[in-house]
Amino acid sequence: MDFTDLDDIETSVKDLLSLAKVELEEKRLQQQRDEQIQQKITEIKQRLEPLLHEVEQMLGALTTEDFVESITRRKLEEKAADLRQRLADAPLLAAQQIDRQLILNEERLLDERLLEQANRWRRGLKQDLLDMIAEQSDFFSATDAAIAIRGYMNDLKAIGSLEEVVEALINQINANSEEGPVARLRGTHEQTLIFIYNKALENRARVERSHEVQPKVRHRTSEKRPNPYTNLEGKVVIFGGHDRLETAIRNRLRDSNVTLVWCTAQSGPQIAEQAESHISSADLILIVTGYTSHKLTDKAMQAAQRCGKSPEMINTTGVIRVLEAIEYGLKTKLLARHLGSYSKPA
Repeated sequence: MDFTDLDDIETSVKDLLSLAKVELEEKRLQQQRDEQIQQKITEIKQRLEPLLHEVEQMLGALTTEDFVESITRRKLEEKAADLRQRLADAPLLAAQQIDRQLILNEERLLDERLLEQANRWRRGLKQDLLDMIAEQSDFFSATDAAIAIRGYMNDLKAIGSLEEVVEALINQINANSEEGPVARLRGTHEQTLIFIYNKALENRARVERSHEVQPKVRHRTSEKRPNPYTNLEGKVVIFGGHDRLETAIRNRLRDSNVTLVWCTAQSGPQIAEQAESHISSADLILIVTGYTSHKLTDKAMQAAQRCGKSPEMINTTGVIRVLEAIEYGLKTKLLARHLGSYSKPA
């Protein structure tokens, strides 16, 4: 076992622990949800029921016979109907309000996990860059290393390592200089790196074949910064949920190759019919039961059955569970396709 294996083991364990922390916190948030919704329903009723009572009392005083043409009475009747409807919709209104905050909290959890992964990758990047610098055995290749480092400057700044890498670069350039220590700190470390970067570009312009020094992937899990959804691909049709959930999921998948067709209760029947037309070519069909009407659920189930597809029901209103369902579903489909291609006779 070498240090690369140890790095991989350490990264996988930390990723798993980070995922477990997210699941624990997500479970806690979901458990709080029902209690918070009941509190919000109570609050809505406590504020609207007295108003409805007052309006109904006033309507009782403005008798139909005496105030048949009263515009005020007509407005009070409209207001009473509006208040009754809001009270009837109190559970839905409360759930929507609580879930907006729930989604914000879950997005914070996802961002924290992504930041942990990114910073681990950045620390590996720093080591790869330091290795790259140390391996340069002549003045021009040592200077050329600045071009690769310049591309990762923001990542190094994010973990406070730009100074260490730039100073290592200065030392390596000077160690290979036949004219003594020509490289030095010029202003800030960022300004120094840009100065050496420009000198390296001038050096490249003078020769037919440039060095193009690049770091090897030794301490990182991949060349690119980790993103759990980048490698996902496929067509996903989702019924249900609400607009805020849809926006959050689309933002998370924007760097992937996932085609997302979404029909919420707010979309209307025309969008639902369009979504149905995509089912036959879908790799994954999800029904988010949290905000899906029975009518929309039935239409989705019937359309899926006609196409010989089996939709997955997700009893959640949060971002994390929907993302997990998409990730697991698409990876399972991809694995099945690969296994199918291997099993075919030559």
